[in-house]
Amino acid sequence: MMYEKLVYTNERGESIELSVGSVYHCNVSKDVDGIAGVTNAVYSTNSMGQHGDTYVGQRIEARDVDILGHINTRDKQQSYELRRRLLKIFNPELGGTLAYEYGSFKRIINCRLHGKPDVGRKSVLQQFSLQLDCLNPFWREEDEQKEDIASWVAAWHFPCVIEKDNSKSMIFGYRAESVIVDCFNEGDVSTGMRVRFTALGTVTNPVILNVDTGEFIKLNVTMQTGDVIEVNTKYGSKGATLTRDGVKYDYFRKVDVDSTFMQLDIGDNNFRYDADGGVNSMEVSIFYDREYLGV
Repeated sequence: MMYEKLVYTNERGESIELSVGSVYHCNVSKDVDGIAGVTNAVYSTNSMGQHGDTYVGQRIEARDVDILGHINTRDKQQSYELRRRLLKIFNPELGGTLAYEYGSFKRIINCRLHGKPDVGRKSVLQQFSLQLDCLNPFWREEDEQKEDIASWVAAWHFPCVIEKDNSKSMIFGYRAESVIVDCFNEGDVSTGMRVRFTALGTVTNPVILNVDTGEFIKLNVTMQTGDVIEVNTKYGSKGATLTRDGVKYDYFRKVDVDSTFMQLDIGDNNFRYDADGGVNSMEVSIFYDREYLGV
């Protein structure tokens, strides 16, 4: 039997399922508010003699999710233990994620408990109410999307037969050089991304360019073999880091001043890569989430 369910997981990896099939009983379609749709604020301006207002911009507000349910047991000792577990996992000091699932459909959102769980006895069963703040109001898919612009593709596979007198060369891998890659954003809103530059040799001043808008991200740096630089353009997480010999360094200062922390627009986003030197010794990958207004 398929039914809607919510699964909350805190930073420690502890989870609770809220559904009609759980001991933490919750009818998601009736007892949960705030998982579908968003609230936006519209900004406008006006001047003397103007009829109406002039549109300036808008923003989507943070999402509030309110959950009502009850602990589905009449055993007092078990009810107490389940109540204690609810309070332990829904700890206001810990952030977490809320997953909505219905069959194979799944969406995830970051959240944090507002206040504390309100648990009290109503008639026979204990009732609980939870208020969650989702500062980033968008739901996302479980798996992050990845697009490779330049990478090495393995060509060695089993079974492998090597002839004793074979004079032909054997290809173990080849470089897939996609000059332009399309990061197609199927979500409802524009979203940030992580751009990963990996050096297979010496690379000087790597750059990634949005061929549709002319925006680019350039790093004024010489990368050594094995270096990995990631540039994050997501709101609240913007920055750049270098990983060298397993140690991470802040590399925000290496981002060219004319660079743009680009967002992926809805639909097509075409990118190409380049470098002042060692361009063929570089791998470039783009990671991003498809974000949605509701479930």
